[in-house]
Formats: sequence, C-alpha cells, structure tokens
Amino acid sequence: MNASVFIATSMDGFIAREDGALDWLPGDDVEDHGYTEFMSTVDAIVMGRNTFEIVQSFGAWPFASTPVVVLSSRASELVAPEGAQCEMMSGAPHEIVARLAERGMQHLYIDGGLTVQRFLEAGLIGMRS
Repeated sequence: MNASVFIATSMDGFIAREDGALDWLPGDDVEDHGYTEFMSTVDAIVMGRNTFEIVQSFGAWPFASTPVVVLSSRASELVAPEGAQCEMMSGAPHEIVARLAERGMQHLYIDGGLTVQRFLEAGLIGMRS
C-alpha cells in the first residue's frame, strides 16, 4: 500500500484559512504541477468530513469516478454529489488502510489537514508494502 499527500500550502504551512476558506489558491488557469498524472495512479481518496464538505462547495465534483472515503467519528448520513463514489468510514488510520488494502487498493491519496496529520503521525504517508 502506498499513501500519498498532494496539497498546496501557504507559506506558513496551512492548507486553508482559519474559517476554512481556500481563496488564497489561484484559479483554474494555472499549471497542474503533476496533479493529473498523480491522480491517474490513485485508487481512492481518503479525506475527513470537513474537507469533504469544503470540496462539495466547489460546485463541480473534482474527483470524477475516483472512490472517496470520508472519515468521520460521528454517525451521520453522507450525501454524495451525483455520479460520485463516496462512502463513510471510521477508525484509526492503520484500520482504514487495512480495510482498503483488503479491497485491492494500492495507492491512497490522503487529503485534508487533520487527516493528513493523523496519517503522518501513524507513519503511513509515503509508506509502501
């Protein structure tokens, strides 16, 4: 299993403003910096519930048919955008990776500030098995 992070951060190391805004990021008319190639290698995206809600506010769903696993410790209904493959999971990072590996997934894209931190703390970012 390979777990990777592909994010933009501000000079002070944050992904979003305190209110969750991403308005400091440039618009769509910029170089993709290898994002398209990276996404072609990803089997699933793992993100926290807050990140999922922010991504939903973008208008168009940016992940096409790539499966998205939304992590949440509280039980709630997951309303996915039309055509999106989304499911909710809970558990520690090692448990999430093990469950997805059992399904044959080999490369996970880990997204969202807290989720990235948790996977880093668990030693799972960049690991290969």
